[in-house]
Amino acid sequence: MSPNTLVRNLRELSVLYLWLESENIDLELRITSKKFFNEAEIKGGLVEYLKRDHEKRRKVKKIVVTPNTFNQRLTTVRQFLSWYIDVVMGAIPFSSSSYEQTLANKQILLEFLETSFTNAPPTNRSQSKGLDGREIDFLLTILNPDNKQAFGRDPAVKYRNYILTSIMLYYGLRPGELLSLRVEDITIGAISSIRVERRQPDPQDTRKPRPQIKRNGRILPIEDPNFAKSIDIYITEWRDVLEEKSEQESDYLILSDDGEPLSQSSITQFFQLLRKKYSNDLPSHLTAKALRHSFSSQMERTLRSSGMDEDKRKQALAYLRGDSSLSSQDVYIAQEVEEQAKVALQKYQRDLIMEDIPW
Repeated sequence: MSPNTLVRNLRELSVLYLWLESENIDLELRITSKKFFNEAEIKGGLVEYLKRDHEKRRKVKKIVVTPNTFNQRLTTVRQFLSWYIDVVMGAIPFSSSSYEQTLANKQILLEFLETSFTNAPPTNRSQSKGLDGREIDFLLTILNPDNKQAFGRDPAVKYRNYILTSIMLYYGLRPGELLSLRVEDITIGAISSIRVERRQPDPQDTRKPRPQIKRNGRILPIEDPNFAKSIDIYITEWRDVLEEKSEQESDYLILSDDGEPLSQSSITQFFQLLRKKYSNDLPSHLTAKALRHSFSSQMERTLRSSGMDEDKRKQALAYLRGDSSLSSQDVYIAQEVEEQAKVALQKYQRDLIMEDIPW
């Protein structure tokens, strides 16, 4: 996790502990006791407390936080409590009745929290096709192989899933481009990079349909040393573990559970499993295409913030996405314009309210 994410998570957890303190609750004792949290305590107490604004430095105190802020708090608190209960259960003998009681308490608590999320304000879904910041954080967290609660069981497969998702999210690659990458296309060193290169069809590739790079090639720098290290670990350690499961050696970067080059249908199935397992935290439109939309939207925002004019932003996006047409970038520019308009409207309304306050 980035330092900013850690700070945000600590702020969100501080609200949980403020509530526990206000209710004089010893969390560990309540988790293991027969007198566990009931629905009124969670939904009428904790959940309502998470909705309130606890910031004391503002001149004008808000009554409640935004739905997105509340959902972020609830996600972090739910993940933390799940982890905390697991830690407590680790010290209880498996054969003990307390173990079964604590496990049942955990399931009850998580169910209360899972049904407490609120809908965010409506957005233009024809333009908003990607993931928001909370969804991206959650996706990367549950795929991070260093996370003991990460999705999947096989460590090599978990590492592979994390790398393929991160490449699509960080670099906006299409599935065909991702699955066409070869180990030689990855450079790790003083200047690390990913090379997306159009090649002649590989006669040894038996995948159907065969992945292709139909658009422009490009070289994309890997600026994050941690991600460069993760790719290097995947290539030198976990990819070899996968490849050993197959009788055939392969030059392709992304391999299947059986050590063969991964297929596009496997990527589709992978995101279906994620949507089903984490339906409360990940959007129903989570696909490889949604990750590409997320990359494009975030890049447009970054380019706009840098002061780049619209024509140059289109050119930059087209290069990074491997597009030959500048007009295909219009949707992301329009989406960012809409977001900026909403921010401006919120600022206008705040300023208007401040003018009406007599101090």
